[in-house]
Amino acid sequence: MKVNKFNTRDAANIPKTLRLKDPFTQQLIKEEDGSTLDIYVYGARSDISRNALKNNQRKYGKTPTEDEAQQSGAEYLAAITQGWNKNIEDDNGPIPFSFENAVQLYMKQDWIAEQVGLFSRDIANYDPTRSGGLKFGSDNSPGSTQSQKTRTEKKEKGQEAE
Repeated sequence: MKVNKFNTRDAANIPKTLRLKDPFTQQLIKEEDGSTLDIYVYGARSDISRNALKNNQRKYGKTPTEDEAQQSGAEYLAAITQGWNKNIEDDNGPIPFSFENAVQLYMKQDWIAEQVGLFSRDIANYDPTRSGGLKFGSDNSPGSTQSQKTRTEKKEKGQEAE
């Protein structure tokens, strides 16, 4: 069997759609018109991710302060973010995508940063055998981890989640 069909780096180099979930209920966030809050993310095994990690280590060193570590983390997530849909907004309206705006979003909204980080590290989200890739948080996807899938399945069956 040819092992090149399992090339995780190539798979992670194709950004996939993360659909944000409510941090309290874990329910998919939907607008009144049914649209979702989508962020397009490269995988943690991607070339972009590797370069971002190298750049951050050069910039902040091996032992950054707590504030530098937070900034570095937000910059890393911004680097692996390709963009987002127009539904991402704050009190002033839609937030146009840019690296700087992404850093600010991830610094201010830790729940979004957490979901982006988890999504990017789960290689199943980048499985090339699934048409269109996985949609994190969609009703028919496993989410970002097997444990989330198990909890969702138990909920659907009316069983108590562990």
